[in-house]
This record gives sequence, structure tokens and C-alpha cells, in this order.
Amino acid sequence: MEEQFPATDPTMQSPLMYANVIIFLAAVVLGIPGNILSAIVWLRGHVVSKNSSAVYLAAIAIIDLAAQILPLFFSQLSLGGIPEIIFQTAVNLEALLILGFSIERLIAILRPLQVSCILLTLLHVVCTYVCMYFRKFMSRAT
Repeated sequence: MEEQFPATDPTMQSPLMYANVIIFLAAVVLGIPGNILSAIVWLRGHVVSKNSSAVYLAAIAIIDLAAQILPLFFSQLSLGGIPEIIFQTAVNLEALLILGFSIERLIAILRPLQVSCILLTLLHVVCTYVCMYFRKFMSRAT
């Protein structure tokens, strides 16, 4: 007896696909205005001058906003070219900023008088990583 498999109809959508679309739309509807408001709040002059963590949190909000907006204007995950470089950099830089934020808080607690010297070194490391990442993608694009 031969097994019969149901024909795969491309017009049929699975419930998992609907759930994925609903979650994506909810993340976009809540994430874009939320990230804009977060960046505005964290970048206010009196907040930034009193709290060094505000710079990290504002940068995370801006980078997350870029990572949410880019897929809306370009096709799915095959962005290609410069938009792909910006998207991949945003995704990777967000994790580095969270790491930097955590290290900055740890240093501020353990060695409060050495914060500015150590943070400058951390800034150099992050800038070096971003430059290397752009260089890797630019060499791949050519």
C-alpha cells in the first residue's frame, strides 16, 4: 500500500506563520514608538549629565530602532549591500553595548575613581570592533 502525502499548497498558511506575523507586528508597533521615546528621554541634557548609563541606554534604543526599521523597508532577511551592513552592525553592536553597560556599572561599583580611564579603554575596544566589522562587510561587498 502506497502512502499518500497531502499536496503542499503554497496558498495555505500554517498557524505558526500567522503567530510569527502577529508577534512581528506587535514588536514593531510597540518597539518603534517605545525606542523613540526612550532615546528622547535618555538624551535629555540633565539626564545625560547626571547619569553615565544614559548614554548606553540611548545608544541601545537608537540601534534597536534601526534594527526594527530596516527590515520594514527592505526585503525580509536578504537586505543586501549597505542596508545589510547596517542591520548586522546594529544587531551585533547592541550586544556589545549591553556588555559595555554591564562592565561600566561593575567598574563604577568596584573602582569608582578609575571609571573614566577604564571606560576610555572600553570605548577604544568597541570602536575597533565596529571598524573591523565594517571592513569585513565592505571587502565582502566588492
